[in-house]
Amino acid sequence: MFKKIFLKKRLKLICFDIDNTLINYGTAESDAEVHISELLSKKLRVKTIDVLRAFTKIKNRFMHKDTDPKSCSRKMWVEKTLELLNVKEELKKKINTAFIEKEYWDYLINHSSLFPNTLKVLDFLKSSGKYKIACLTDSDGDKEIKLKRLKHFNIYEYFDYIITTDDTGKNKPSIENWDYVLRISGLKGSECMMVGDHPEIDLINAKAKGFTTVWTKEYIKSDSHFKYVDYEINEIGELLKIIR
Repeated sequence: MFKKIFLKKRLKLICFDIDNTLINYGTAESDAEVHISELLSKKLRVKTIDVLRAFTKIKNRFMHKDTDPKSCSRKMWVEKTLELLNVKEELKKKINTAFIEKEYWDYLINHSSLFPNTLKVLDFLKSSGKYKIACLTDSDGDKEIKLKRLKHFNIYEYFDYIITTDDTGKNKPSIENWDYVLRISGLKGSECMMVGDHPEIDLINAKAKGFTTVWTKEYIKSDSHFKYVDYEINEIGELLKIIR
């Protein structure tokens, strides 16, 4: 359902979150965590479920809890998981955490996909010539990992600005991220729109900077509503109804 909000000034920039906004990420994320837990369980001779529980505890400790972009590093999460499992130093040295991180991202990339109407939306925005297109996304621990993912799904070239929290030094919802968008684009908040799947992370401070805010519920359905959300859509293709 759309709120009856009208764009009083000409919209010049559309800014997207990536995961669970343009890319169907969540299920693949869970499967990737199981995959690396299985790899580690064989090396550690520990049950997969015990590794997965430890990894989940570490993930919950850092995900959206720390403003440092490096807190999103899966390599660091694996290292912390080994500590939580009390793995002895001799064995810990035999675990190639960089390899485990690569396995995680390779598995996730190969098991996730674009939402059905993602390309339709990006094609419309790009071909119209009316809008700059940006993405503002939390770090994967290293910007190059995120760029690799965008290239894999053939959406890298659509963006005029690709901003990860490695660029700003702070994870969302730190308001510095939207200040950065405005600074590099030279636009006012009232000329910009932010589209994301996680209101408390993607939208609350975008609204504080004057952005029009759009909550897409394609991955996680919710009956909640927030005053700082201007529009709610059920899938990304509905964004075109708002813009048109």
